[in-house]
Amino acid sequence: MFVIIILALLTLAVKRCNKSRESHTNRTISVNEGDWRHHKLIFTKHARCRMECRDISEEEVEYILVNGVINEQKSKEEDAEATGHCPTYALEGKTNDGQQIRIVFGACDKITKVITAIDLGVEHACDCR
Repeated sequence: MFVIIILALLTLAVKRCNKSRESHTNRTISVNEGDWRHHKLIFTKHARCRMECRDISEEEVEYILVNGVINEQKSKEEDAEATGHCPTYALEGKTNDGQQIRIVFGACDKITKVITAIDLGVEHACDCR
């Protein structure tokens, strides 16, 4: 009987773990929350430095803005309202030249900020502060 209870608890734990992983999968942007993608796009100094170091162009950033998939684990939308900061969305995708990148956008009231640009396939030694 003890073994059956242990197996049942292990099965329940595995199911909960899998369900938790499913809730953090990548997703596309819905129509309502995607409005920020049509705001004026500005690039932070940090983003420009990272883009230059990682050979990511403005066109590639704009492509990811339109076609990228949200990485839920790297985005912060829930706590943004409480802290007064803009929600951030980490969008990932592949550029035309095959580079797998993540761009972090700040979805503010009337503007969308490009916060940083990351090459997911190659580690670059950037000196951006």
